Amino acid sequence: MIHMNLIAVAEKNSTIGSVSQHLHVTNVADVERRYRKKYLTIAVAALFAVVAFSCFLSIRGSVPAALDGVLPQAYLDLLGVKSNAPVKPTAPASPTPEQIAQQQEAMAKARAAMSVKEIVGEIKPQVLFNNKRTGYGSYLPLEKLSFQKTSLAQFMSFLNTAVPDDIGFSECVYQAPNYYYLRGIAMKASSQHTLMDRLKAVSKQFQTPIASEAATEVAVFGQFTVPQVRLDAVRSFVPAAEIAAEVKAFKALASTNKVQLKGLEKPVVEDLGVYKRYAYNVTTTADFADLLNFYNVFANSTIRMGIPKADLRFAKKYLVTNMRVEMFVLR
Repeated sequence: MIHMNLIAVAEKNSTIGSVSQHLHVTNVADVERRYRKKYLTIAVAALFAVVAFSCFLSIRGSVPAALDGVLPQAYLDLLGVKSNAPVKPTAPASPTPEQIAQQQEAMAKARAAMSVKEIVGEIKPQVLFNNKRTGYGSYLPLEKLSFQKTSLAQFMSFLNTAVPDDIGFSECVYQAPNYYYLRGIAMKASSQHTLMDRLKAVSKQFQTPIASEAATEVAVFGQFTVPQVRLDAVRSFVPAAEIAAEVKAFKALASTNKVQLKGLEKPVVEDLGVYKRYAYNVTTTADFADLLNFYNVFANSTIRMGIPKADLRFAKKYLVTNMRVEMFVLR
């Protein structure tokens, strides 16, 4: 087998040798010359096509619909040819500070030239009067003062009738619009349960941190459901010239009901634009019965003040009450 393979290889070599004797030798210079001529012909043809197409566009004066948006705009501008492609809108330039000032001045002049009838028609006061105000946050300033006066008296009156006799309180806080916090102790668990049930019946979001129902401790906070909402207890702002007289009337009303007030001399004044808020931090050591009577009389009085917060605490053997009293004064 090996010998036969060697014979086959020898015959193959002899065949290749005989073929190689008839190979044609190519002239490289002639090949390069032919290719150069070919490329030159293609370039001339392309240039002629571009020139012919440019002449066609120049004579036509517009770009064919099929080529809208394809050709560069600079090329079309050079030929003076119009493009039918939609022009993208450019964003307007932002006004300069001088232009803004001129616009504001023009608006001010236009506003000054408006008649009273036009101004009233633009303001639309019926929006204020027809707007239904169903919550404390939407009340007008004087309505908030009215709500404060009446809701405090109603909550204290409720406590006076709902709390069993064997429950004593160490702290009682009431804050507008209707938040309360009570802390104390009951002699019997049944009394504690009775008070809790009564508070739940008149409260929203009632909560207590007491872990065991059998405990006699009273600790509860929630939102009191005010039974009679009054929004007309305060009907006008206090003119600046009547501040002293209003404070004197409030102090005299308390004194008549055996409640002596301290802290009405130095108010904290807050400027709210159209009016000012005069806030007083007032204290008294009157007992609960006299204090409750004062709150009820004050709620039905014409005094233009409100009490957004009252904090009652027992200090040693006295009841100390801290109140925030507010009055709205015209500028």
